[in-house]
Amino acid sequence: MRTISTLLISMLAVISAAKETYRFDSCVRMTKDDRKELVFPVNDAESRQIRLHLTARFEWPSLSGYTFGMKIFVNGRDVNGVRLLNKPLAFKTRNGGGTTWSRPDLNRWNVVYSPDFSDQIKKREDFIYGFYEAEQEPFAFVLDLSGLTIHGQENTVTIIPQYTVPVVFRDVRVEIDEHTMPRINEPKVAPAPDGPLPDCTLRELPFCAPSLKQGDNRAAAPFGMPLTTRLGVPGGDFLNITPDTLKEASLPFEQLHETPDYILVRRIEARNSALHITDTFRNRTDKLVGVRLENSLKLEAPPAELLRSGVKNFLKYANCPANPTVFARMEKNSVGIVVEDDILRVHSGFFCDDSEIGFIEHELGIPPNGQQTLEWSIYRLPASDYYDFINLVRRDWGLSFTWTGPQEYPYFGSGKDVWQNIQRWVRKPVPESTVRQFLANHPVRIVKTHVAADYSAKENKRETPRLGHGTAIPHFTWWCDMTANMAEAFRKYAPQVEVYAYLHKNLCTEVGNRGKYTDSEALDQTSRLLSEKSIEMRYVPTVANSYGKALAETYRHIVEKLGCHVYLDEVSVGVTAPAAYEEWDGCSVQIDPSTNEVLRKVSYPNLLTREWLEQMLDYLHSKGRKLLCNTPPHTRTLLRHRLMHFVEAGVGESGLMAAHLSTPLGFDYARGEKGFNHFRTCLKSGALALPWSGKWSECCFPFTPLELRPGYIIGEERIITSVSGRFGWNDSSDAEVFVFDGAGRPAGEMSRRIQENGQNAYELRMPGDHVAVIVKKSQSR
Repeated sequence: MRTISTLLISMLAVISAAKETYRFDSCVRMTKDDRKELVFPVNDAESRQIRLHLTARFEWPSLSGYTFGMKIFVNGRDVNGVRLLNKPLAFKTRNGGGTTWSRPDLNRWNVVYSPDFSDQIKKREDFIYGFYEAEQEPFAFVLDLSGLTIHGQENTVTIIPQYTVPVVFRDVRVEIDEHTMPRINEPKVAPAPDGPLPDCTLRELPFCAPSLKQGDNRAAAPFGMPLTTRLGVPGGDFLNITPDTLKEASLPFEQLHETPDYILVRRIEARNSALHITDTFRNRTDKLVGVRLENSLKLEAPPAELLRSGVKNFLKYANCPANPTVFARMEKNSVGIVVEDDILRVHSGFFCDDSEIGFIEHELGIPPNGQQTLEWSIYRLPASDYYDFINLVRRDWGLSFTWTGPQEYPYFGSGKDVWQNIQRWVRKPVPESTVRQFLANHPVRIVKTHVAADYSAKENKRETPRLGHGTAIPHFTWWCDMTANMAEAFRKYAPQVEVYAYLHKNLCTEVGNRGKYTDSEALDQTSRLLSEKSIEMRYVPTVANSYGKALAETYRHIVEKLGCHVYLDEVSVGVTAPAAYEEWDGCSVQIDPSTNEVLRKVSYPNLLTREWLEQMLDYLHSKGRKLLCNTPPHTRTLLRHRLMHFVEAGVGESGLMAAHLSTPLGFDYARGEKGFNHFRTCLKSGALALPWSGKWSECCFPFTPLELRPGYIIGEERIITSVSGRFGWNDSSDAEVFVFDGAGRPAGEMSRRIQENGQNAYELRMPGDHVAVIVKKSQSR
């Protein structure tokens, strides 16, 4: 039952000619079932600003992240993000992530987890969700209520927590002041440019011939930049293996280095425009050996920009298996490092400063008398930006394959709408008119289901779960029958549409699963069970363990009984922490830094599940079925299957940048104008929105990426841009241009075709909130 606390103005009112202040409780703790109503009068404020001040945090034993934790209303009306006065709506965190406190049009506010209101959240340099921007205050909110209040009567502010964790509020007050604070988060739309336009035509990628030179002490210097490698040896020391034996700088180049426990064989060769390094570690003993490795590249000059995984990161080490890169831009040239093999992608942490960039690997285990091979590359570019670098890597990795779309759910909506939309697929056979009507309203090429569900379950319990995760799916017979009906109807009446059924490889709600798959239970970093108190248990499927074998039967059921492709949710992030699993991933260990001795074997779930995923993909291929994934791949093994992966809007800019080395596709549930905002947000980070959210979505697919840029992307079939400029493919291709205004509505003509030297280009001059899609009609080279 909700508890309502109404705070009247008897507390304290400080009134002057220019300003009135109404103070409420000094400290309040609220749970999800509480709401706080704050009542204050507005007698004469037509020319004065009305502001709500509050300080808020989730009550949590330690510093952690953030989530949407409160809604605020004035007289029942939304207080949206555009009303935030004391800080920018968007914020960054030390790990390169970040998002917004709310959206300009949204009444849902992010709250941070913290044990107190201290400044440790900004001072602690090791805290990954720490705030570093001077203008950001993590706990304080000042909100403009002007225009939402009613003059000449009492007004009510209502604060409603949105999450299960209690929220602590402090220093809540309302000010009515003739001195106004500016609305710094009011959206401002830049007018269409009238001056020279930037050249955004498809460009040749910068090239710098790979070279290995003699540096100081005749050391190997990739592109003339000294490379230092340090290897951990018994006793906790490091052996500096920068060689002084380089007789000639020819490629390919090989060198061998010995330590008491293992031998390193390094091979450096030219590969496209990069130097590719292969490091093979050979265990010379009959015991398990651990390797601590550090590679650093000395920069020629202090960099103007340092990016890890495409974003600024202020932690000592940063790991992003999806985009495992570090990049330094200097005045005359740029340099980037990318790690490539599965082990380094999962294990390594990148570092960078004004003098060097590089990475560490402190968890490598080599089996007795065995070996491990690591691969990484160094790119040197003439005065170039991050996008030049990432486009080079994409080209070298062969990532230009076609994306299909857009995508929609077969029963989109909320509340009663969902149930009504579901009903059309329940009765068999589904008539052709149902499919035609759905596609008329949602012209898509991909349909994917939500989680298997039992809508008759009144409570979500272990014995009667509402959601069917993992091996529970075949037991949700009503949902399975409905999905099979739908898949059959699309196959019959619209075979061009691919139907995907939801599966999460880690979550399980099968009744009686606890104790059934004990050899497969997911663990946290301390090796404790991850989901003891959750209804959804978490498991890590492998080829050998019980859950892996049972879940294989589930995806076979989806394909053979339901007739669907498979949509795999959180493919790389469902369970990620290394732990002491019963099975060893074959390469991960915990090492004592003081002795360099192996303390124990550990396993990373993304390495443990590789073979299971390979078997799944082999099976799908044999049945002519596909896999669609949420989150980018964290291993090269999965990446090489050239699957479509997308990232959800909640992960923000850093999530989109992390997708640059797979398929940078964004996803959001928003439709209409809000969906158009997401579409535009994706383009800012060189990504494309996958869901159908309006007319613009129909122009965007198929898309075969050739070039990613901030604000636009160039594909073989079309160019999609949120920025003005001169666009084209540097050929004679004719094209049709579609322009959409800030609300996603078709706009008037804003392009001009330019013909020069037998080539066509298209000049676009658009206001800053518009988007254009240039669709190729014909091509001759």
